[in-house]
Amino acid sequence: MPRLLVLCLLRRRRRVAHSGRRLAHSAHGRSPQLASSDVAVGLVVIFMTFLTPCGYMLSNLNQFRRD
Repeated sequence: MPRLLVLCLLRRRRRVAHSGRRLAHSAHGRSPQLASSDVAVGLVVIFMTFLTPCGYMLSNLNQFRRD
């Protein structure tokens, strides 16, 4: 599974009821650290998703105006 998809998906811990305790987490420890290149690619993809359509509309604003 590519790391970009792992970045987008949230990992949830499974909660298990134990005797004597209310809830305990079955997952232990932290998830592995993401590399800076993975974070940079994720940020570029997120920002370009929003900025590309806005740039297209601003460059073709005359076509979108009502005369």
